[in-house]
Amino acid sequence: MLASILTPARWPLVLAACAALATAAAVAQAQPPGSQSSTPLPSQSAPTPGSSSGWLTLMGQASRHTSYDGVVMIASSGRTSTVQVSHRREGDQETDAMESLDGPVQQVYRRNGEVRVLWPDSKTGLLRRHDDALGFPMQWSQADERILDVYEVVVLGRQRWAGQRAVVLQFKPRDAFRYGQRVWAEEKGGLVLRAETLAPKGQVLEWAAFTQVTLSPSGRPLAAPDPGALSGWRWLRSEVLSTSLEQEGWRVASLPPGFRLLGCVRRSGFPRETPSASGASAGKPSRLAHQGMIQAVFSDGVSQVSVFIEPFDARRHQRELLLLRGATQTLQRKQGAWWLTVVGDVPAPAVQRFSAAFERL
Repeated sequence: MLASILTPARWPLVLAACAALATAAAVAQAQPPGSQSSTPLPSQSAPTPGSSSGWLTLMGQASRHTSYDGVVMIASSGRTSTVQVSHRREGDQETDAMESLDGPVQQVYRRNGEVRVLWPDSKTGLLRRHDDALGFPMQWSQADERILDVYEVVVLGRQRWAGQRAVVLQFKPRDAFRYGQRVWAEEKGGLVLRAETLAPKGQVLEWAAFTQVTLSPSGRPLAAPDPGALSGWRWLRSEVLSTSLEQEGWRVASLPPGFRLLGCVRRSGFPRETPSASGASAGKPSRLAHQGMIQAVFSDGVSQVSVFIEPFDARRHQRELLLLRGATQTLQRKQGAWWLTVVGDVPAPAVQRFSAAFERL
């Protein structure tokens, strides 16, 4: 799923997306040409023993270390969205840039852990710290051989995609806590070019794919505007501080097999409301009233789940729910004096298990 690029009024959805999950505006169950589960895949050479494990490691490394420019299309829940993307890795420096190509202009720029989100039409910007991968294909950065404990990975063959030769792999879940996946990985370096999330019967729930891509580009990447061009903008700010579940008074009793904790942060200054423009200028973002929320991110190497914990507020938290959009499940419920939101590209049994696993110390 591609990183969320949403309007400030919908910022609560960004939190839900940033596990992972994070996707640009919702997208469609429509399938790209040749993606139907009934379409046979041409096998040009037989895979060698142990090749699945090797491909998993290569895919994980490529998502971080391969530089590229391209255009990504994503589809889920009856809608499609297209985003221009750019990624550079030079030594310890990592930069990402994304810009929506349909709908209102929305831009995301990241340098290492600092993210700047811009909405030029409303002259609104957001500054935040964010160390998570910014969506397709970056969410594959956790891929390694541990995936084989919870998925059977089969090399189906080879195809060309977006002008690149690719190896096609099928991820078959070993239990009901995760969806299947079909992935096209660039043949030489392992960068994921296309990924489909599959329902138990094989239908495509959602997909993300490069429609065009240049690997190791020589040109300059998408760059954030100069500070002078942002003069007079309204700025929001969200603080993110590293923490631990134990430090926050929580423990996890029993997670679905294969999921491991990637990190835990406390988010404050969460921009639920647009601040006044007074006092806000480029380089001096306004700070919102403190709004604490804990986020814990989990992954099995393929799927991600975020659990958000905040104090219960009867005015905002009016009813519990379990919602499915594309492949993304959202569960919200009250637990004592707290409100839990579980979001992940996993089936309902997984978010239910995550919700039940959190206990106060």
